[in-house]
Amino acid sequence: MFHCFITVLLFISSFTDSTEIVPAFRDSILAGNASAAADMISEDAILMVDSILASDPQQISRVLLYFGLQNEILEMEQMGGRQLLTEILSSPAVSGAIFIFGITPEEPMRYNDRIFVPVGYGLFGNRDTLYLEMISDDGLWKIHDFFEILPE
Repeated sequence: MFHCFITVLLFISSFTDSTEIVPAFRDSILAGNASAAADMISEDAILMVDSILASDPQQISRVLLYFGLQNEILEMEQMGGRQLLTEILSSPAVSGAIFIFGITPEEPMRYNDRIFVPVGYGLFGNRDTLYLEMISDDGLWKIHDFFEILPE
């Protein structure tokens, strides 16, 4: 019941505030709604995945291997970027990692005219931060890229 409620809220929400997108993205994945989560990724980011699929599918294979998905997505070359990302986000390994690593988005910050949301994660008291870059896409905030450190 709770997951259905979150899903309905995600569909009626318009992410006009950059503080809303990362928690909604995380909650969509945890609720098993990978297509809603994929809709929160910018079109430019999806085009970037399409480009990598066409030019260097081995790079995508390495990412899949990192998440333990190498055998689960067998025909990735035939998929577009959106479908591949949806498949990745629907993996139990991804939702499990989000849960286990305690993914905690913080307040968005402006850095060199770009907007980032710091996201804390870790295990057993060892925490680190990943930075998700947000962009406005037709007035809605979307996830564009991620970085281990803030880019210069």
